[in-house]
Amino acid sequence: MNIKTDMPNKGWWDKLPKKYHKWIRLGRFDRPIGSWLLLLPCLWTLPIFLNSITDLLEIYFIFIIGAFSMRAAGCTINDLWDKDIDKKISRTRHRPIASGEVSTKAAFGFLIILLTISLLCLLNLNKFTWLIALSSLPLIVLYPLAKRVTKWPQFVLGITFSWGVPTAWAATNTDFNTGILFLYLGTVFWVIGYDTIYGYQDKFEDKIFNVKNTAITTENYYVKFITFFYLISISNFLLAGIILKIHFGWYIGLFFMLIHFIYQIQKTKMINRYESLKLFNSNRIAGLFLTIGSLSKFLEMV
Repeated sequence: MNIKTDMPNKGWWDKLPKKYHKWIRLGRFDRPIGSWLLLLPCLWTLPIFLNSITDLLEIYFIFIIGAFSMRAAGCTINDLWDKDIDKKISRTRHRPIASGEVSTKAAFGFLIILLTISLLCLLNLNKFTWLIALSSLPLIVLYPLAKRVTKWPQFVLGITFSWGVPTAWAATNTDFNTGILFLYLGTVFWVIGYDTIYGYQDKFEDKIFNVKNTAITTENYYVKFITFFYLISISNFLLAGIILKIHFGWYIGLFFMLIHFIYQIQKTKMINRYESLKLFNSNRIAGLFLTIGSLSKFLEMV
């Protein structure tokens, strides 16, 4: 299979006028996996601290809208930083900004709209959540620079992309517990693992153009690296469950997440640049296992 781009040719957006398609692609609404991976840690964190299904559904709605708009904003920022690099990489050269389909000025206008939507979501939460959420903005803006200055850009992404955990906790008005730190670290290590798999797609071209990538840095111990971070992720989630005294369903979800990680590790041993995207996408399943486990506490209330 010869993949020239990561943008699907057909989808639900075909029902919209063509003039909107470039914005769908710029915000990655045609590839929502990133929004899911940003959202899922919020979805498994909130049930731990909330006991009202009504409150949960209300905050879920806010976080769903916020996650999709912020992920689109992050992608726009990334593409603005990387437009010159994207032009050189076969998978990304057709992205709207790199190809010239969307101008830099128009992209900034789109970014303002997305950030406004995100801000409106935030205003519906408590003020402490405002502080936690807004503190992630420097990380979102600066992450694209990481691949220029460090061989470990996925570590920066892990810290940034896991911010939904402290944000979700803050939204519940719950007192701090050290278990929250382990919940956050478990998510950070999960992100580092799956984004290293994602980085394999561009590994060979990134080498040519001197773009730093953890998949390149760890190429001599690639599988061991991913295995280590996935196991550390599971260990931190286990510790979080014990310290926070999460109900039994959490551990069932964590067990199935571990099984899925083992599946990914086995597949990683035979990975190629075209299969890495499928393997990366499968992390939505891993995250759903933990989310369902977290949500199962409400079955006891029925």
